[in-house]
Amino acid sequence: MSEKQDSTSIRSMGFCSSLKDDIWHDQKGRNAFESWHFDALSDDGREALVITFDDSYSFSSRYYRQERASNGVAVGDGKRFPAVSFTYSVDGRVVMRAVNEFRADEFSANREGVDCSIGQSKFRVEAAEYGPGFVLHVDLLTSRRCQLKAELEWLSIEADLREPEVKAEPDSASWNMVAPRSDVSGRITVMGRNEKTEKVFHFRGTGYHDHFRSELSLRRTVGSRCWGRAHFVDSTAIFHRHQTDANTDIFSKLFLVREGSIHERDALSETQNQARDRFGLEIPRRLSFLSDDNIRLRVKPLLVIESGFFKKSMVSEMTLMLRDGKPRKTMGLTEFIAPGRLKNPIFRWFSDLRTGRNGRSPLF
Repeated sequence: MSEKQDSTSIRSMGFCSSLKDDIWHDQKGRNAFESWHFDALSDDGREALVITFDDSYSFSSRYYRQERASNGVAVGDGKRFPAVSFTYSVDGRVVMRAVNEFRADEFSANREGVDCSIGQSKFRVEAAEYGPGFVLHVDLLTSRRCQLKAELEWLSIEADLREPEVKAEPDSASWNMVAPRSDVSGRITVMGRNEKTEKVFHFRGTGYHDHFRSELSLRRTVGSRCWGRAHFVDSTAIFHRHQTDANTDIFSKLFLVREGSIHERDALSETQNQARDRFGLEIPRRLSFLSDDNIRLRVKPLLVIESGFFKKSMVSEMTLMLRDGKPRKTMGLTEFIAPGRLKNPIFRWFSDLRTGRNGRSPLF
């Protein structure tokens, strides 16, 4: 099916690519959240890496209960629920996965610069002669009380391309594509209960970093969302497709990064051959985006990176057609989210079993 774009319906969501705006904003909305996302594909396309830092984890059952409380269903305390998520997969098989939630007082961030820590995990920006880069240190508990440690660097190739617009009324949501293209390298270590090193993985590839935030809950901000990106030889393509919780309209955007500039386009989107996966998420086997000036992106999801009741990440084959008529093909990352499914108590219960909390490792 296809949908007609209504550009006036997303005026409350701002788009930018700003290093200065990558700081924590400490938004005051009762269900406000900020999420810093880092991902990368290895040079051969076999390995995928996805890491997120959340000041309030939108897929947490505790966050959901608070959101319900704000709608008058129960009593909530308005606290945030920080979390760090980490997934490393090879050839569509999860090698390491960990989601750890923390207390509100285990989150700290610098509002004057990019510097955030949650528990023992943290990221910061560092300047060097070759340009700015993000340094990540991840320290999480996995199932069977193993410890995952990673030291990784996102060295910006194309970043800081467009400052946020100054508006009389601030946007209720912001998507900051801080560094659309980066060189990524580092080491991932798994340690057993006896603190002995069990496995070491070295990663090198091309990556991406963004910062998504809203005064509203994720469910009210985007309802359901499909988004992703791919790095071609001469450009990076980023796409976004969401349906708001309040209505059935579909909104789509296509961003093209070339020669140090980012270009935003409204797009018509189309999905084909939708089917439900084993967790009940509806996933299309084909997607396409077409802008008014005839820029086209085709997306073919292939390998699963991570799958759950509310979110699914996949390695996808992507084909970009610019106005020169020459197709460009590569592998990229696609993510599907459906936060509305948190209403199901069984889904929340199973998801909690996969989440470490209060110093306890996930069950599986």
